[in-house]
Amino acid sequence: MPSNKILIVEDDPIIGIHLKSVLEKANYEVAPILSSGAEAIEYVKENTPGIILMDVMLEGMYDGIETSIEVNKIKNIPVIYLTATNDKSTIHRAKITFPYSFITKPFSETELLANVELTLFKHKYEVSRQQSEELLSSILSKIKSAVLVLDQQYKIKYLNRFLGNLLNIPTDVLTGFVFGEDIKLSSLTDETISFQSLIKTDTEELASQKIIYINYGGRQYPVNNIYITKANFFKTEEEQYLIMFSDARERLSKMKASKIKRQQKLNAQLEGVENERARVSRELHDGLGQMLNVIKMKARNLNDNEANFTSMLSLIDQTIEETRKISNDLMPSKLRHFDLQSCLNSLCEDFEGTGIQIDFNSNLQQRELDDYKIHIYRIVQEAFNNSLKHSQAKKISLQIYKEEEKVRISIEDDGIGFDFVKLKKNLEKESHGLINITDRVSAMRGEIEFHSDKNFGTSIIIHLNELKNYA
Repeated sequence: MPSNKILIVEDDPIIGIHLKSVLEKANYEVAPILSSGAEAIEYVKENTPGIILMDVMLEGMYDGIETSIEVNKIKNIPVIYLTATNDKSTIHRAKITFPYSFITKPFSETELLANVELTLFKHKYEVSRQQSEELLSSILSKIKSAVLVLDQQYKIKYLNRFLGNLLNIPTDVLTGFVFGEDIKLSSLTDETISFQSLIKTDTEELASQKIIYINYGGRQYPVNNIYITKANFFKTEEEQYLIMFSDARERLSKMKASKIKRQQKLNAQLEGVENERARVSRELHDGLGQMLNVIKMKARNLNDNEANFTSMLSLIDQTIEETRKISNDLMPSKLRHFDLQSCLNSLCEDFEGTGIQIDFNSNLQQRELDDYKIHIYRIVQEAFNNSLKHSQAKKISLQIYKEEEKVRISIEDDGIGFDFVKLKKNLEKESHGLINITDRVSAMRGEIEFHSDKNFGTSIIIHLNELKNYA
């Protein structure tokens, strides 16, 4: 059986000594350094190193590639080529010797040790793995799910064709990759998922409808029906992980279509509400308001009872003012004529008139986010009203910041807070305002966080990540 002794074939003594030093420091046994292909061939006849580090450009009768061919006629010993050139002709020649790896000079110690470790591991289990792969592949080739076996370091020891087909890459290339690192995992919101955390996830949740992304080659591949268990494979003493999962592209596509449909429906509902608000506002202003003004003008001609006349005019004035207020609350004229920044400035001024201090900051440019002006205005208006009516706040902070294609809105007060657990349980009965806020955030495909504490007040954080048109 081959040992883990490493043979270095390198005609540059400085590089040879450096290689030996790095390997011995990593506790590898190193054979005497040889400088020619002929010496290497003679050495292999009498010895069986576990791996050969072979300089491609050797001087003499044999270069490194020719030496590797001759060595492998004698014994099956894995070779890692050391090369200072990456020209296509050299690489093409080297392919026929089936090298385990190429290390380009100059190389890092980490790169060298990683290649050596992986090569020794792959060669040690090559025969048994090939036999197992043939058996498992014949059984699993028709299964429409990915089947992977990982070692304790989460390196892929076996995988069926499904994952290779999903990632559009030969399965042999993926063998030895670390699942969760070389092949990264993430949630549908692009949050990184470690394989350790995936193991700890509830089995029923994984096996149900949970969808995650497998990220490789700059692309994302959704998978679900995830199953993870421990078992012994390939006659090893330590347990490995068996993982199975299905292609979730079709399901995710249906989910996205359904989500878009729900958003369109919600947008239509909210648009209908705003249109109705605008209609009622116009009716109040143009209809009832004008009628009241006519009544007021005609009343000026009634002089029979001065006290009654004065009282009636006062009542009409109050009615006209209340009508104007209701009309403005339903659809402020500023929303029709001004940009979001101006509307929010006006809203803050209105609330400061109630005695509450408003601190408003944003980096919005003129006309930015105007496509979402009504949604954002109503959210801020609802939050301000809640703070004013329920939290006994003295100060409110409104911050709106846009960075690239993301927007963050925060509304914070210093009031007594809310019991959001209770509100969520009785959402429809007790908090139409909260429903209004969450619906409008959903309509903008955003995410919302509520935090409340009697000592620190209430904060509402909104993240808008998918808005495509900001102006």
